[in-house]
Amino acid sequence: MKIIDDALHKLTCLVVSASDLDRHLLGTGLEKLGATDVLSCPSGTEAFNILNSRRQPVDLILADIHAPGFHGFALLQALRVGNIKNMRLNATFVLTTESPQIDHIQAASALDANGFIVKPVEFARFQTAIAKARRTVFPPNPGRHANVTLPAILGDARVK
Repeated sequence: MKIIDDALHKLTCLVVSASDLDRHLLGTGLEKLGATDVLSCPSGTEAFNILNSRRQPVDLILADIHAPGFHGFALLQALRVGNIKNMRLNATFVLTTESPQIDHIQAASALDANGFIVKPVEFARFQTAIAKARRTVFPPNPGRHANVTLPAILGDARVK
C-alpha cells in the first residue's frame, strides 16, 4: 500500500550520499513511493551546486550527514539560511546516517530537519518517515539557523 504516492509524483527529489548503494536504495525507495524525478549525487558540494543551478526547486532532499564536502548538516544550514538560490528555506530535508549520536540529533532539531533516518531502514519505516517529513513544515528562521553550531563530522574540512 502506498500512502503518499500522489504526494511525491510531481515532486523533484535529491539523494545525497557517498555510497552508491545508499543512493540506489534511497532513490528506489522514493520511486516506490511514487516519485518520478529522483536526482542523486555523491557529495554535499555537488548537491549544493545542483541546487544552485536548477531553475525549478528541489522539493525533498535526503542527505547523509557524512556526505563528503558539504556534509548533510552544512547543506541543511545553507538551505535554511537562504544560501541556496531558487530554493524555499523550508523545503523538506531529511538527514540520514548509520550511526546517530546525540549531538547529531540535537543539531538536526536545531536546524529544523524534517526527518532523521537511521540506515539501514526497512521500507515501511522509510515510507512512514518520508510521509511524516512531508507533513512537517517549519516557518523560515534564517537568523536562528545561522547561529546553530554544527557537529564535528569526521572528514569535514573544518575538523582538524
